[in-house]
Amino acid sequence: MPPKRKYDDNYIKLGFTSIEVNGETRPQCVLCAVVLSNEALKPNKLERHMKTVHPKFCDRPREFFEGKLANLKKMKIGPSGTSYATSEKTLSASFEVSKLIAKSKKAHTIGESLIKPCMLKVAEELLGAEAVKKIREIPLSNDTVKSRILKMSNDIEDQVIDKIKNSPYFALQCDESTDVSQCCQLLVFIRFLEDDNKFIEELLFSQELETTSQGADVMHAISQYIEKHGLMWERLAGLCTDGAPAMLGSRSGLATLVKTKNPSAITTHCVIHRQALAAKTLPEYFTLALKTAIKVVNYIKKSALNTRLFKQLCSDMNSEHETLLFHTEVRWLSKGNMLARLYELREEVKIFLTNKENKELLDQFCDPKYEIRFAYLVDFFAQINKLNLQLQGSGNLKLQGMSNIFAYEDKIRAFIAKIELWTNKVEKNNFSAFDTLNQIINRQGADIKEEIQKNIMLHLTTLKSEFNRYFPECEDKSIQKLIRNPFIVNVSEVADEIQEEVIELQHDTNLKDTFESGVNIEDFWTQKALSFPKVRDIAIRYLTLFSSTYLCEQGFSTLLIIKNKHRNRLDASADMRLAISNTEPRIQKLVKNMQPQKSH
Repeated sequence: MPPKRKYDDNYIKLGFTSIEVNGETRPQCVLCAVVLSNEALKPNKLERHMKTVHPKFCDRPREFFEGKLANLKKMKIGPSGTSYATSEKTLSASFEVSKLIAKSKKAHTIGESLIKPCMLKVAEELLGAEAVKKIREIPLSNDTVKSRILKMSNDIEDQVIDKIKNSPYFALQCDESTDVSQCCQLLVFIRFLEDDNKFIEELLFSQELETTSQGADVMHAISQYIEKHGLMWERLAGLCTDGAPAMLGSRSGLATLVKTKNPSAITTHCVIHRQALAAKTLPEYFTLALKTAIKVVNYIKKSALNTRLFKQLCSDMNSEHETLLFHTEVRWLSKGNMLARLYELREEVKIFLTNKENKELLDQFCDPKYEIRFAYLVDFFAQINKLNLQLQGSGNLKLQGMSNIFAYEDKIRAFIAKIELWTNKVEKNNFSAFDTLNQIINRQGADIKEEIQKNIMLHLTTLKSEFNRYFPECEDKSIQKLIRNPFIVNVSEVADEIQEEVIELQHDTNLKDTFESGVNIEDFWTQKALSFPKVRDIAIRYLTLFSSTYLCEQGFSTLLIIKNKHRNRLDASADMRLAISNTEPRIQKLVKNMQPQKSH
């Protein structure tokens, strides 16, 4: 560690006095009050500051700087050398820029190293010296930005906790993953009713699990947070997890432990993970074709030279794409995207393999029987990807505010019905449901129809069985009917205590007209059915439930950007909350609370 430098009284001629910060002597400019590091206590570094920041005052005599020092001493200066009198607008600007840094998932140092210099240059060119002076007062150091982000994160958390306490129910989804520094990160999201009229999804908390990531460890973290903030386990409607043994284990899994706190809580297995597991079923006939496709992609992309040569070949042939896509087992859309791209570039691949004289792969890839199996895989995984995107909430479901469990179940039931339709068509030698496959069959003739028909039938039959296994019919259909359409449910099918209220609801003509006008069920039960509290309470409890852990998956993608190899020691919880939260921090309130305090 280098020795600490000491201040020399002659440094006043260079425009600098000294200040103690955390027991360390640092130089402070008497013109702009900025405090430099101890390492800057060198004449050449002090001169560089003066020439860079205050070029007009470089040739002033010692008496001039001593006068400025006298004025500086009259100011209210905090321990870090910053004036307490920082204006409300300056503080507000500091918070706003810090919020943008967090939202863009950038390093805290970017405020001082890039944003502020850019603002100063723009102000200097367009707005004049007065604007430059005001912008220079905005504190954007690394520590300041970190402090601002932490304050805004705490404010968002306070707002979310207050809203949760006013909600009749809340539901959780959680998942854990390992970050770039091999730390186990737990993400917990919450869904609740805000202002008694709309459902909100927010990050509840993110936390490192210091040792193992078993169900007991996750439960301890969640329980500690809930009890610390005074939330009630009795209001927990349900918990959604990815279905791992640590989450759904019958003895020590998280779901089992949650039920010890609230036996009525509904625990669910993420609908997207279930869909991915159900879709894994492939007969050996198609599995071998998939492995061949992966081998071809890996051969072309295994070396930088092959990749460049293939890119040049595609460019020469004016192909729509120039690269193939890798297959990654853990990514939901990987198989479908990889196969679709490979099929689009199949002619380029054949030429490349011919040029490379890879006869083994070329023979497999050009085999007519392989081509027809390959085409079926392209069509099948395109359908799987379409379903997966709908379940991820990136389609119309989210746009319409229909992110409840019933909306997703409809998509699954529709897909199972499609499987049955495809099976019936293929049984009659009708392959129109699979466009790519149908084109090849029409081109190649009937010679291979029997073989492909037999294997497709086997695959679709097994696939339907797996989907029915992973997505069994709802046990309590009466509740589902009641929530989906209370005007057609048979009163005798519902619980005794709500039968009279259901009858009153069914005979409310205005409410029935509202329901039939096309309002979605979330808005109907939260905003329209206020006169029927018992039935509404049941509906809200089920509508609060999460159907997937999609928000956790999104959160981990955000975490990978925020906590990367260059910032691997960062505690990312505050940055995470600000980056992905839908709640805005109350910046003006934070600024007013800071007025009597230091600005850092």
